[in-house]
Amino acid sequence: MAGYRYIYRDKRDLWKNMKLRTKLILCFVLLISIPSVTNAVINYKTSSDIIVSNAEDSILEIVKKKTEISDLMLNHIESRTIDLISDPDLFTLFDRQKPRTDEELLRMDRKATEILNKYFRNEQDFYSVQLVTSYYSFGGGATGYTTNSPFISVPPSGFVHSYIYQKIAEVKGSLLWFPTYDWTRIYGQPQLGGMDAKFRMVFSAGRLLNISPVIDGMSRSWPQRVERPVLLINFNEEYYRQYMAQTPAVQGSYFYVVSREGQIVTYPDNSLLGMTDANGWYKDQFTSVSGTALVKQGKEDVLIGYAASEITGWVTVYVVPYRQLVRNLPTVSYTDLGITLVLLLLSVGIAYVISSHLTKPIKKMMAAIQLTGAGDFSTKIPDQPQLEFRILVKRYNQMNERILELIEENYKSTRREKEAEMLALNLQLNPHFLYNTLNIINWMALEREESEISQMIVSLSTMLQYTVNNGQEEVLLEDDLNWLKSYTHIMGKRYAGVFEVEYDIENLPPGTVVPKLFLQPIVENAIIHSMEAVVSGGRIMITGRRSGERLYFTVSDNGVGMSKEHIEDMLIHDAGGIGLRNVKKRLNLMYGGLAELQIQSEPGVGTVVTVIIPY
Repeated sequence: MAGYRYIYRDKRDLWKNMKLRTKLILCFVLLISIPSVTNAVINYKTSSDIIVSNAEDSILEIVKKKTEISDLMLNHIESRTIDLISDPDLFTLFDRQKPRTDEELLRMDRKATEILNKYFRNEQDFYSVQLVTSYYSFGGGATGYTTNSPFISVPPSGFVHSYIYQKIAEVKGSLLWFPTYDWTRIYGQPQLGGMDAKFRMVFSAGRLLNISPVIDGMSRSWPQRVERPVLLINFNEEYYRQYMAQTPAVQGSYFYVVSREGQIVTYPDNSLLGMTDANGWYKDQFTSVSGTALVKQGKEDVLIGYAASEITGWVTVYVVPYRQLVRNLPTVSYTDLGITLVLLLLSVGIAYVISSHLTKPIKKMMAAIQLTGAGDFSTKIPDQPQLEFRILVKRYNQMNERILELIEENYKSTRREKEAEMLALNLQLNPHFLYNTLNIINWMALEREESEISQMIVSLSTMLQYTVNNGQEEVLLEDDLNWLKSYTHIMGKRYAGVFEVEYDIENLPPGTVVPKLFLQPIVENAIIHSMEAVVSGGRIMITGRRSGERLYFTVSDNGVGMSKEHIEDMLIHDAGGIGLRNVKKRLNLMYGGLAELQIQSEPGVGTVVTVIIPY
């Protein structure tokens, strides 16, 4: 902090000692540069806001279109599943007990495959379509539903123990969508864990066969004894990505899909499939069906547009790097910078010409002032054409005339000072008369055996002598304590029976010097304010001790106390009384940061005021 003050002082002195011409040139430069720089900043901010606003509209439109296209595809698939589970042949095929022989299972599998082919054979982008029960996965006899990989059957035992089967069974016939997951892990196939991620990572749709088909004009219900198969459609993650793919309008932009719970469905980086989205946007950004937001991705700002699917609820996100949107703005900044430099050079030239014209009269005035400083008060400066300098010259000439008059008046003033000194000596007799009068009253009180009145008069006389005769700011501690004891004695009589004052000064060294009357305002506050609601039993304790190179004086009472807000107002905002403000200012002037004034208080308990000064 001290170093900062020194730097500030050096800069201030440098400005004071600078020539007027240099100051004028600097002022012109600032007058030109500040508006120019401000204008450049505003232009940059406005341009970036316009670009981002236009980009937001485009990004939102693109991501909505992508979501609509994917929803059309998913809705078509959902319609196919309804047609399938309503098929009478499918109901007839599974309306039986668990097959007992492999030959029967094989015939059922072939029939199930034919039925599945009837509804899903033309869809080449499925990873697998199967009807899964606890004893068999039907549909494995198909020639394959994908062009990307060999058909891999879902194991029935692993499936019925998975969370996917549990959720499908809970909804009892509704179609559920599951975001991308590793099917080898979910279905308990660790031996296949070494497969390429693009084959292992799938997202699925599942539905329990729970619809009553119409057969021969009659609605048929599934018997309770028959296990209902689950239609499970697995999609390769690339199935979704092909609808997201496009030539990016902005370099570095990309699409990805994430569930409302933050599980990634599709992403340019295959290693993140099925993981929780580390960006965390799903927690606080996707608050509406669609929208845009400027967010952080790591340390980089990105603009995102998002739209939620009406079918799955998953959110399609379009991520565009902010720096790519504003990559052409530096050109605008360079143009503004060039204009600013040209204006600065122009302002320096204009300032030089104007300052030369303005400083000529000033040089004449400086020469005249030097003569005046040498004692030639008869110097006169001729009038100047400019109004301002004409006024200055006139005032300067009047000043010299006035100085001559003051020299004459100085002699008269010296005589008046001598007369005032004599008057002050005479005024010293007035306190002496007051002390004699108080002494006479004291003897009269003693003659009438009014000892309390006599004691109060003695205390008052002691206080007056200490206040009037001692004009120093620092006094001996014992003298100041004697004065304070006289004060508390008088106030104790004034508030008889309300409070008692005790002193505990721990053997402070003789000759200890303290600020004059530094405890009196604090004691007065304790008597007047803290004891205002006390009827009896009040106690004021005045203590003093030395610790190291510091002296600690405390004034504590058991009065009404104060709130923390009141203490803050007194210490920070100087909301205390005149006496307390006076003590703070005196301590600051005498000791600076070496002195402290502390207040501790609790309503209904009392107040402790501590004064800390250097020893």
